Amino acid sequence: MDGPPHLRMFIDGEWCDAASGASFEVRSPATGAVLATLPSAGREDVHRAVDAAEAAQPRVARLSVKERAELATRITDAIRPNVEAWALDLTLEQGKPIRESRLEVSEVIPNILWNTEDLKRVETPVLEGYSKPEMLYLLRREPLGTVAVITPWNYPWLLPGEFVVQALVSGNAVVFKPASTTPISAVHFLEAMERAGVPRGAMNLLTGPGGTAGAALVEHPRVDGICFTGETATGEEISHRAGLKKISLELGGAGPLIVLDDADLGKAARDIAFGCYNNAGQVCCANGRILVQESVHDALAHRVVEETRRWRLDDPRREETDIGPMNNAPTLAKVERHVAEGVGRGARVLAGGARATGRPTALYYPPTVVDGVTTEMRLGHAETFGPVAPLLTFRTLDEAVEMANLPRYGLSMAVHTANLHRAFSLARELKTGQVVVNDPVLYWDYNHPWGGFRRSGIGRVAGKWTIESFTELKTVIVNVGESPKPPP
Repeated sequence: MDGPPHLRMFIDGEWCDAASGASFEVRSPATGAVLATLPSAGREDVHRAVDAAEAAQPRVARLSVKERAELATRITDAIRPNVEAWALDLTLEQGKPIRESRLEVSEVIPNILWNTEDLKRVETPVLEGYSKPEMLYLLRREPLGTVAVITPWNYPWLLPGEFVVQALVSGNAVVFKPASTTPISAVHFLEAMERAGVPRGAMNLLTGPGGTAGAALVEHPRVDGICFTGETATGEEISHRAGLKKISLELGGAGPLIVLDDADLGKAARDIAFGCYNNAGQVCCANGRILVQESVHDALAHRVVEETRRWRLDDPRREETDIGPMNNAPTLAKVERHVAEGVGRGARVLAGGARATGRPTALYYPPTVVDGVTTEMRLGHAETFGPVAPLLTFRTLDEAVEMANLPRYGLSMAVHTANLHRAFSLARELKTGQVVVNDPVLYWDYNHPWGGFRRSGIGRVAGKWTIESFTELKTVIVNVGESPKPPP
């Protein structure tokens, strides 16, 4: 019987192994089976990938906007016929239900095409001189150079689909390092790019642990920009190590969903369940905490438990499954620590709360509701990153704002209310990159600026802001008054 396939990295237009010969296994959280082995990149591989990118970047920058747009379209054309097969591989390596995986892979196509249209419409101003009126300032957007893109395991297609091709079509060469638990999706992404005819060396894929390949990439002196999505602690370490590089960081959330006493509780309960349990809660903009006005707490808690019991935990390959296993043991262990600490300090589990037994792996954890949570508990102030709905209560709007802003995360927050005045009043006070009114914290679209305040990151992406993240402004100054005399 054939064993699992051995997949390879992509450096300078060639599929290759690590220089050291080291490799690692990818094991399915859903079945426990080994899905593939891949190279474990070291510093030598990082240097080779950066060398290839640096050599290729001037050729990429010289491509016209039309040529870059056509390349991006060819990449989406190469993805389209493989959505179903690659969605299944995504489900097997990440653990999310097949319905979520199918949507994730297919959404990469319009995401790339949207940014391709943004590229066609990049506008920069022309300014007249102030101190010297005869001067004219022409502003241009130019690529950074070599860009490192480092992505996490929770969305192995969607997050690279927001950054990798966009960095390329902005005129950069790219070194892409995906998470070690979900690199198969990244290999498929590079297969699509190779079929589309990406210039040699312009797109490079490194696989392996972040502690070696990722760190070497971040510290490399000839990497000009870094785009990282992941946990806040890692983002802070990257900011220390990167030096003077342009950095875009999308980090943790612990986003509160605030339910006021005039909210539609049925809608709020459905949004709570979706934002807490979609992708098993492994989302930077999940409903990290549910802040409920005291007078409606009991009614809402009852509805949330009812909604929670509708979510079916099962084999993620089945169409009827709503929630699959968590991706990895360390993340699940953190969820268990947070729940146990909360219960030990007086919180009560209303649904779920323990690993499911009789499953192919030990990573199946049911959707869980924990009531009586306070801000002193980790469930009340930290990012749990699992399928847990922690319920906290408040009396006044000022108290709700204080609780929401306390952890100094600020990626996405939500408010449920029938009163738009109250919604906008809260929106002014909440320290966050976006405030969602009457929908989950977990909300994202192709075209609005996405990013966080405080400990949730630096920079903005999506729509035209993605192109801006991967370029710098250059000013060309022209004297339109007196000109030098031509030579005789």
